[in-house]
Amino acid sequence: MTLPKRIIFASNNSAKTADLASFFELYGLELINYREVLAPQTFPDETTDDQVKNATVKAAFIHDLLPDDYVLADDSGMFLQAFSDRFGLETAREFQALGLKTTAEENQYVLDLYADNATISDRSAYMSAVLVLMTPGNARVLTVEGHGGSMISDGIRGTFGQGLDEIFVTETGKTFAELTVVEQLNYQHRGRAVKKLIAKLQDDDIVWQANGHELTQETGIIYGILNVSPESFYNGELVGGLAESLAQATQQLADGADVVEVGGQTTRPGFTPLTVEDEIARIVPVIAGIKKVHPYAVVAVDTYKYEVMVAAIAAGADIINDVNGFTDDARKLELMAKTQVGLLTMFNPRETELSPDISQEMITWFQENLASLEAAGVARERIALDPGVGYSKNSDVRQDLAMMNTVGNLTPFKRPIMTAVANKGWGKFLFDLPKEARADLSLVAATEMYRRGAKILRVHDVKSARQMTSFVEILKHAR
Repeated sequence: MTLPKRIIFASNNSAKTADLASFFELYGLELINYREVLAPQTFPDETTDDQVKNATVKAAFIHDLLPDDYVLADDSGMFLQAFSDRFGLETAREFQALGLKTTAEENQYVLDLYADNATISDRSAYMSAVLVLMTPGNARVLTVEGHGGSMISDGIRGTFGQGLDEIFVTETGKTFAELTVVEQLNYQHRGRAVKKLIAKLQDDDIVWQANGHELTQETGIIYGILNVSPESFYNGELVGGLAESLAQATQQLADGADVVEVGGQTTRPGFTPLTVEDEIARIVPVIAGIKKVHPYAVVAVDTYKYEVMVAAIAAGADIINDVNGFTDDARKLELMAKTQVGLLTMFNPRETELSPDISQEMITWFQENLASLEAAGVARERIALDPGVGYSKNSDVRQDLAMMNTVGNLTPFKRPIMTAVANKGWGKFLFDLPKEARADLSLVAATEMYRRGAKILRVHDVKSARQMTSFVEILKHAR
């Protein structure tokens, strides 16, 4: 579906209009308030428990007056874990009843709730936004929801936001108001909702479900690599203790990682397997530590051992990345079926003689692998695909390049596809680059694969990857 040039926003809230307009502008779309084309209206009363209904009623109200336009409406709410019986969809009405007249007063009121209740230690919180878009003639009604924020800050922070943006801290450690508009698109509730809406308009709304998290790929899924394996080919010599690993995870999240993957067992060519006990000892403290410091972070684990998977999930892992595709051990299938973790299943041709048509080999393998996983009781929405670049037989660079070039042939599966090309050996084979000099080439390769449809970027340099995907998407929609 072609993106519309103009969208009418059904709201009397000018600040919210400006906030949403800044996101749509990134896609080359104009969002205007309905009051620019109609006299101000009084909207029907809203419910206190149904965001979708509230947004739908507002959109329909204006769409009846402007049936030939795209009409958007929203409903949002603030949810505080420590005050779960308050706010929610009644946040605006509650602030009004309290006589709060400015954003500054509202923000300070929320901060004072925690300051005045010294026994409250749980500051977890989030904002929710539902968007409903009605197309001309009501041909389609699209509904999306975005959540943003993980906790309430201990003070006012930032200058780029609207409303409560100055007190809601994201997974990056920054408040909404400390993020640029492009960053807000990835972390703020309305920004995330806009991304989902654009994807639905383009029929590209693929979701990866992982232990209660929903990862969407409109601006890529940035998947940070956190090695705790001294044997790792890339930066094993830099592996430190638990404190260093947690600091790395925190930095990756601050740089824009959607997922942090902990890996204790290298699978470089010719690797020596660790014992189950040693691998668990390496990864479990790191998983638990990340979850303690960043409870809303999505943590993945790179392992092919059943016992390690069990321990990782118990420690809080949300995604399991198995280079053997989960089907080499029936216990893995049973484990995956009875949990809700996300699965990253990899085509691994290291021990296989491939035919000249590598693309068809990958397609056939994933058809069979997905069928096995689904037959075991794993929902397809929980599965992402990894074509296995770097795992070709005898480290055959030509096979790697063929996989990279044809990765787009996997998009008909309608599942997220990983591009794992960071600092791989083909950089040395082609250009004689040592591992510490492959960052630029890795980003170029990741960009090409991203443009071909592989939108999970497994990277060491999170910040560059996040900037790249955001720029590619902005450029694609520039007019």
